[in-house]
Amino acid sequence: MVHARGSARRDASANGTPRPDTCGRWHRLFRGQESELRQLRRWLTALLPDRPARDDLISVAVELGTNAIQHTSSGQGGWFTVEVTQRGAMARIDVTDEGAPSGPEITDDPMSDCGRGLIIVRALSESCGVRGDAHGRTVWAEVAWAPEPVSVSRPALGSKAAIAPMAIPGGYPALNGHHLTRPVGRPEASPS
Repeated sequence: MVHARGSARRDASANGTPRPDTCGRWHRLFRGQESELRQLRRWLTALLPDRPARDDLISVAVELGTNAIQHTSSGQGGWFTVEVTQRGAMARIDVTDEGAPSGPEITDDPMSDCGRGLIIVRALSESCGVRGDAHGRTVWAEVAWAPEPVSVSRPALGSKAAIAPMAIPGGYPALNGHHLTRPVGRPEASPS
């Protein structure tokens, strides 16, 4: 089940691909089991467009999900939540678990069994952090996410063709059916 802004609605387009809510945010609840990491990877692969940063983002999310399962109450019959937020040139992954007596620790010992995954998270992300306590923690990381290039066709040099402005339905620019500048919750004026 995919949740958007805390609602329980399934947010999918006609072809079954999940879509974001109006601010580019997705989240999903996973069981605290190792088998759910495969589902997490599949969900993010279907959700995110294919670009170089997608693999980094998925690696960070799977590592944080693995930590939630192995080191917190989430892995003892509990749950964890993964949230992806995309704003401009950054994508953020938040993994919220059911808590543990101690917080995440990074080790400097390359032979240690624990703590190396967070080194990978740090290497792949621009910034990362943690908030919460023994009752529940959110570990987050921000990964550089370049927007898709926009192709602009221009008339050939010396051409007399003019570039016509695009007709914008309702007077507002839109992206994937979501208006970019219209305030949320403000009803459209109906034509008379």
